[in-house]
Amino acid sequence: ENDASNKPAADPFYVRLLFTPLDYIKMAFVFIILVPIRFVVALTALTMAWAVSCIGLINIDQSVPISGWRKPLQKVSAFLGRVCCRCCGFSVTMTGTRATKSEAPVLVAAPHSSFFDALAIFWTECFIVNREENKNLLLIGKCVQFAQAIFVSRERKESREECKEEIKRRVNSEENWDQFMIFPEGTTSNRQALMSFKPGGFLPGKPVQPVLIKYHLKHDTVSWTWDQPHGFISCFLYTICQMVNKVELEFLPPYEPSEPEQMDPMLFANNVRQEMAEALGVPMCDMTFEDIKNKYSTKKTKKEN
Repeated sequence: ENDASNKPAADPFYVRLLFTPLDYIKMAFVFIILVPIRFVVALTALTMAWAVSCIGLINIDQSVPISGWRKPLQKVSAFLGRVCCRCCGFSVTMTGTRATKSEAPVLVAAPHSSFFDALAIFWTECFIVNREENKNLLLIGKCVQFAQAIFVSRERKESREECKEEIKRRVNSEENWDQFMIFPEGTTSNRQALMSFKPGGFLPGKPVQPVLIKYHLKHDTVSWTWDQPHGFISCFLYTICQMVNKVELEFLPPYEPSEPEQMDPMLFANNVRQEMAEALGVPMCDMTFEDIKNKYSTKKTKKEN
């Protein structure tokens, strides 16, 4: 999946795109013919999702799961999210057997390589943890709120603790909450290794179902990670200029935690990570978000000097 075949596969943050002249011709064709249509349809779908979400948010109580007339609206919003993904060229297939909420109230999605991974949320219709600042994003903010995401500020310890408590409350609740989906790595890679898992989704000590996100691409246009010369806009444009981007969401069997794992969320997380890495056929990388940030901040400083 990585164009840079001369780079060791063990480097999970290195992405270089090597297009042939024929690739550029194909992308130019899609850009001229399909992208304008995709853009209009996606903007229309996003605007409709925003409008539906604004209606659903009227006098809503976010402390309880959505029900009644709001539930169909929530499903319409998720459908419109899938339309937006299809307008980016994504063709999503789901393999394996998805567990019910009673079997596995938590879905653990990995590897996390891109903002495009959000498509897993639209296809599974779960609630997630999201950054506090995304509440106010144009059009998208209302949709995220209506999906009943748990908002957290990474900078505030109180917010992080409140987030953990809310995860445990919803997962352990007898109320009809949707399944909770978490991207436990906390950072993005090129999918050549599995990063350290944060314990948030494992705190309730309930069974989890691993979900593997597999991009079947000729060129890895979707990865948005630490060591690549192209940024967000190029990543987005290269991706939408492909005729089709095939993605597979593979549901592994639910993982039932042992008693020691229920008592130790990190042990639980590490064992699930090992199982997912084996299923993917990739190594595990024990660097945390802070380790990675320090490493690449230091590299950037050296280059500037």
